[in-house]
Amino acid sequence: MRWRPPAYGTALLLAVLELSATPPKLDALFPTGGQRAQTVEVEALGSFANWPPEIWTDHEGLKIEAAEKKGRLSVSIKQDAKMHPALIRLFDANGSSTARPFLISSIQEANEIEPNDNTGQAQELNATDSGIIVNGILKKGDSDFFRIALRKGQAVVAETNAYSLGSLIDPFLVMMGPDGQEVSSASDSHNLDPNLNYTAKTSGVHYLQLFAVAHPAATAIGFAGSNSATYRLTLTLGALKNKSIPVDRNEEELKEDNGSRRFRTPLMVQGVLSEKLEVDSYEFSGKKGDQWLVKVDAHGLHLSTDPVLALYRPSGALLKEVDDVKPTKDPEYLLKVPEDGNYTLRIRDRFGRGGPRLRYRLSVTKPKPELSVTVDKEIVVLESNGTAELKLTLNRKQGHSLPLRFAIAPPLPPGVSLEDANASQKAKTVTITLRASKEAEPVSHAFQLQVFETDETNATKESLASYSFLTSKSRGDYLVNKTNFFHLTVVHTKKPKKEEKD
Repeated sequence: MRWRPPAYGTALLLAVLELSATPPKLDALFPTGGQRAQTVEVEALGSFANWPPEIWTDHEGLKIEAAEKKGRLSVSIKQDAKMHPALIRLFDANGSSTARPFLISSIQEANEIEPNDNTGQAQELNATDSGIIVNGILKKGDSDFFRIALRKGQAVVAETNAYSLGSLIDPFLVMMGPDGQEVSSASDSHNLDPNLNYTAKTSGVHYLQLFAVAHPAATAIGFAGSNSATYRLTLTLGALKNKSIPVDRNEEELKEDNGSRRFRTPLMVQGVLSEKLEVDSYEFSGKKGDQWLVKVDAHGLHLSTDPVLALYRPSGALLKEVDDVKPTKDPEYLLKVPEDGNYTLRIRDRFGRGGPRLRYRLSVTKPKPELSVTVDKEIVVLESNGTAELKLTLNRKQGHSLPLRFAIAPPLPPGVSLEDANASQKAKTVTITLRASKEAEPVSHAFQLQVFETDETNATKESLASYSFLTSKSRGDYLVNKTNFFHLTVVHTKKPKKEEKD
């Protein structure tokens, strides 16, 4: 992917000294999405010392303007806008906000209407086969209720995005029947967000409750939330459909021999742990000296399975058991085959769960060298006649060992340069430096960090470094886990207080 300049001017219109020295702080957007071909009035939740700011997005299908009223944006969504999450930043001469997600849909959208804190105040929703999305905010102590008319035997699916938007909450869904009694509930899925699949036992008005507890967990017990704890609740009539998983074969297509399904490598196969405490067994032939990358994908495919992989020698002795390989909950293992013979793979759910939704993908493939580069920050503020450092982590896998060279695109503004930026073939971390000359003018600049690998044949491979929104406190994927776009702000050197006074 090559960098394409977003639609905004890079030169700031106001001098730094005319503005408050605090950059925009964007906590969330509300609503956090909109329908194609619509113009949505969006509230920027946060604090803004200077208004209006300038606006950046990585999505070509959006046109965003700051309204006259502080904290208000107008977001126009093109008819053919691609339905992948957008990132939006607000910035001025002092710096940039963190990038926040904005979603694009093709179905009806609405905002929650307060008060809706109990069944008597529940907001009525007209659920359809095509679906409806409700945008809301769970404030501190809040709990939102929705009325849904269902016929006996009618299925409904409620999917939540809250944690995945970056909201610091752990949400739950509860469905109540016409008599007000709980008939179904849901908590975590592949992350902290709940998805509820329910078939009505009786006809009548049902009530769907959405509430949350604190994330990270707190000692206080009660409904958690904040003024920026946004969510999107998608309600669709009909049974939940399994997501398609790209594979070569399904497990039932493999020949079963003595309790194990046999296959030839390489292969990607889809399996399901349909019963509680079920253990699926596979067998393949290995030759001494061969290498195979054995992976079980579930978490990465947004499935609720938490797989554990065990690998056994031809003798039946355990060779290796693997659970989570962070940052995912999926196991993988680079098998260096120690001897000729038949090797057995066994897969189970960590919690012994079973059912038609407990799916996974097993792959046994030839390993290829892999590289990914992550940067320690997405926002850089650089003073004229000063420097700023970017610390890079070089994630090398499967024997990757090539020297690297780094460059910035589009070219840096006049007076700003990237100092000698290289990494040796064995380096796992490196620090690169941006330098601004004394004459560098205040400017704002969106950029990408290019990574070039050159092998012994002088063939060059190009990729992009990224900033990860996932941290050690994350509990599963977000809708956007990383970005390849960084934001640089050059400011005038701050004068010492004594010099300012004089």
